[in-house]
Amino acid sequence: MTVNSAAGPTNLSTQSASSLGSDVVPPRHIAVILDGNRRWAHEHHSELTAAYRRGGDRVHELLAWCEAAGIDVVTLWPLSTDNLRRDPDSLHVLVQVISNVVCELADTGRWRLNLIGEAALLGPSARDGICRAAHGTRSAPGMTVNIAVAYDGHEDITSAVRSLLKEHARLGTPVAAIAAALTSDEIARHLALTGQPPVDLIIRTSGEQRLSGFLPWQTAYSEFYFCDVNWPDFTQAQFHAALVSYGRRSRRYGR
Repeated sequence: MTVNSAAGPTNLSTQSASSLGSDVVPPRHIAVILDGNRRWAHEHHSELTAAYRRGGDRVHELLAWCEAAGIDVVTLWPLSTDNLRRDPDSLHVLVQVISNVVCELADTGRWRLNLIGEAALLGPSARDGICRAAHGTRSAPGMTVNIAVAYDGHEDITSAVRSLLKEHARLGTPVAAIAAALTSDEIARHLALTGQPPVDLIIRTSGEQRLSGFLPWQTAYSEFYFCDVNWPDFTQAQFHAALVSYGRRSRRYGR
């Protein structure tokens, strides 16, 4: 794992991410922690609705940049289970914007949307809306876009083990035999993002330098890029800088 921290806007031009140069190989799978919307609202003396909506617009731009860069899979984390403890008014605004953005992305017909996390915790209306929108993109031709809604990494692992045990229970496998044959690969088969390329690069905005429970299993060999700018102000130049930083690293996978 390599960590990079970028302070503020870079002096790179806002050139297309596809112009990285032949010596820079883009990641196949990037994950982005969309952090700093509330801080942006505070700094700009803005309503939360405007901050979240600006952040939602930035998601559309990010996916276009990723598409131009030749990235295969993007995983977005707009809402953790911890976030569900926020005051109801603030949470309602965030869930509404997330629901709107998921539907907007689905309506483009460009990308396959895949929801991970506990969408049921959002309430039946929001859950049904985003699940229906995502389901309608199964045959979309472009990137896979995972959207982690009410996601917690510990619960992801717990659910994977629970699913694995239920699978063996249906087969009548004795507990001792399960324990003797259990492997990390078997657990991984039941995790969110199974069957997808490993997460190569994680970008987190707002200056926080931690994962906060995001994909703890799937990020063992991921590279990290931390950016001080809040998510609504994240630019193509900063995205370009993250890809360039990633391309300059030597990934040894423990060897």
